[in-house]
Amino acid sequence: MTEHATFSPDEPGKPGPVGLAAGMRLGLDRLKDLQEHRGFEVILYFDEDLARSSTLDADYADFQIVPVQARPFMPLAVFLRVITERDPEFAERMQSEPPTVEVLETGTLNRYSGCVLCTRPYVKGLLL
Repeated sequence: MTEHATFSPDEPGKPGPVGLAAGMRLGLDRLKDLQEHRGFEVILYFDEDLARSSTLDADYADFQIVPVQARPFMPLAVFLRVITERDPEFAERMQSEPPTVEVLETGTLNRYSGCVLCTRPYVKGLLL
């Protein structure tokens, strides 16, 4: 994520543009498939306290000097790459027994390329 990105959460309790809403739980494999087919960004958290008490904007600001792989949250694509490098059997286990993710928030990711605003839906999830 670049420093020129901001997150605009949807209203709590309302399904976001990707059909997911806070409180929903689904398998990591299903979330990965949805991300690939519907073109939204998934930010996956591993620390429950941080995930429930902070905002994405604050977390990206607080952790900007920490390498992405060392943060208590990261984009789903990065997580899958890192976990597969560290645990080659993860992909096989994910098919047979996928971890569960709780959707904490949906919204719009706003990135700036020069002076052009590019928006994309996002999902903030907690790996359970």
